[in-house]
Amino acid sequence: MKRLYVLALAGLLAAGGTGCAYTAKPDQQAQNRKVHHVVIVWLKQAGDEQLRQHYIQQSAGLAKLPGVLAYDVGTPAAIKRGRANAALDESYDVAVSGIYESQQAYEAFLQNPEYLRVAQQVLRPLVDKYKVYDFIE
Repeated sequence: MKRLYVLALAGLLAAGGTGCAYTAKPDQQAQNRKVHHVVIVWLKQAGDEQLRQHYIQQSAGLAKLPGVLAYDVGTPAAIKRGRANAALDESYDVAVSGIYESQQAYEAFLQNPEYLRVAQQVLRPLVDKYKVYDFIE
């Protein structure tokens, strides 16, 4: 996990020198708005239904941590659509959607020892790659 953070930091620093980086300015009011956290996960054993369910079960306890308003984990939905959509991506195995009381609550969640234990020792070994999308209301 540390390696991933180092790579991400290096990428951000490199982008900063190109003029392409965007840095959000601190907004005092934004600190008290809900944070949404979406993670899209591709497992090492792609498509393995038992492994998907194991990931979901092992994630369940994170919903009870302080500051969490909602925490849902699931698999791709087989939605019938009227036509094909090139933007639709069903290649992932598991998706996580969390909602937190505030930015401070989310940042505290990320430092919570139980979250760190589950993320690093239980879930991360199952994962090939993942994408994280965080946004504020």
